[in-house]
Amino acid sequence: MTWWGTRTIGDEGPAGWTVRGIADPVALRLPDGAELDVRTATADDLRGVDELHEQCSMRSRNRRYHGGASRLAPARLRRLLEPARGVTLLATPTCSRQSARPVVAMANLLGEGDTAEAALLVRDDWQRRGLGSALLHRLVRHAGQTGYAALALHVQAENTPMLRTIRRLDRPSMVDRDGSLLTLTMPLTAAVAPVGAGRPEGLSVAAS
Repeated sequence: MTWWGTRTIGDEGPAGWTVRGIADPVALRLPDGAELDVRTATADDLRGVDELHEQCSMRSRNRRYHGGASRLAPARLRRLLEPARGVTLLATPTCSRQSARPVVAMANLLGEGDTAEAALLVRDDWQRRGLGSALLHRLVRHAGQTGYAALALHVQAENTPMLRTIRRLDRPSMVDRDGSLLTLTMPLTAAVAPVGAGRPEGLSVAAS
């Protein structure tokens, strides 16, 4: 068991992306200038999220589900979209030539006891652009606001991009290893005003 990072929790986001607005959805601009809407998922998003899974590579799906079932049954997808405790966020491009804007990323926050688990699935062509970092920052903030004591992430040891994304949070993490699977647990000790446990409060920060 080791500790990773030393900095006290704060509210600032990763450099290069900007979040505007306080409602759901919020507008997100990535460092490369791409703009997306980030919003809370509903049961109506089942088809869009299923298509997201189809369009992700096997490697991306295996990294998200740790080598288990990389295609989820509709019943499991519905539970992910509207978890009993937690929230699921979806990212869709603001400008799209398709009639229905595609879902290009899904961020899950699932609560159990006083710990919430976070996970990301980002379409391959949207990876390494700052989207995962922005979504993870939003999940961490939401978990702290809704009263969870800690946030856990399960990551394969070879998943260097996800480990890099977590490092960008610059927050202390306790790391446990079980074979090739790492579990990183972040204490959520920031003093924040409590909000409802349903939809996340929109951010109103700008990072340069």
